[in-house]
Amino acid sequence: MNVSNQTKIAIASLFLGVVAISFGSIFMKLSEIELSPSATVFNRFWLASVVFLVWHGYKAIRQRFFQDKPVEQQSYTSQDLWLLLSAGILWAATLVLLAWSLTQTSVAISSVLHNLSPIFTSLGVWLLFRQGFERQFLIGMIIALGGAIAIEFQEIQIAIDEVQGGFAAIVSAILLSGYLLIVEKLRTKFSPVTIQLWICAIAALVIFPILLFTQEQLFPSTVTGWFWVISLALICQVLGHGLLTYSLAKFSSVVVSLVHLLEPVFSGIFALVIFSEKLTFSNWIGFAVVLMGLYLAISSQATANFPFQESISQKYS
Repeated sequence: MNVSNQTKIAIASLFLGVVAISFGSIFMKLSEIELSPSATVFNRFWLASVVFLVWHGYKAIRQRFFQDKPVEQQSYTSQDLWLLLSAGILWAATLVLLAWSLTQTSVAISSVLHNLSPIFTSLGVWLLFRQGFERQFLIGMIIALGGAIAIEFQEIQIAIDEVQGGFAAIVSAILLSGYLLIVEKLRTKFSPVTIQLWICAIAALVIFPILLFTQEQLFPSTVTGWFWVISLALICQVLGHGLLTYSLAKFSSVVVSLVHLLEPVFSGIFALVIFSEKLTFSNWIGFAVVLMGLYLAISSQATANFPFQESISQKYS
């Protein structure tokens, strides 16, 4: 299969983005030593908003003073604003539910259930756009989902009674699917920096009144606490989701959500390297199955055209 350079860059961005967001559960758990789930997510969003704002300003200044072509003024339609608002709200709700689920159940259960989003994303694409999928893609998705469950099979058996946390993780998977579908649409017009700036700012504004109403602690009180929330914002939101948003120029939201299944794979490897946690036989089997499923699915779709993607401007690719 002949793969273009842009596709190769998109593949690299997608996988690097997943590596970055794989630290999310670890950083959230450590941040929640001082802060509530909502406060942890709030700090992630406002810190990321500052970074994206500076980045956006730098790009505007560079374009205005160091390039010959005139600065292009970005126009926003009412539909664009509604999509940006919806994406921000969905992403805020997704992360708050995920963070809360980590306080109610194990990282294993929360991670596996949250990463069931490919099922809901595929369903959304089929219902909204009547888009079908090749048999190889569907087989690969089923194999990868089975591998993700196998990775944490033993832990799921131990903590099967932790229903509330599991339910929250499933709802977060549904909301993540909606978020990815909307960002895929926005990606046809806006750059990743613009999209993430809006989403993070809106999400922070959505969560802030809730924190004031509940009178929860807004910011970390120690240097260590600040380190974890800053790491969460820079690594997971700015780097991770910035790259995932970039990859939506080439791949559909279904493929992007499917590659999220690598998150428990990388999390397990990080736990082995950083915390010397032992990996069981089922872990390694699950890793191999996920990789095999992803290879089947992505290789069948790497050069396919998806909804919204044909009109993406080259300047954002």
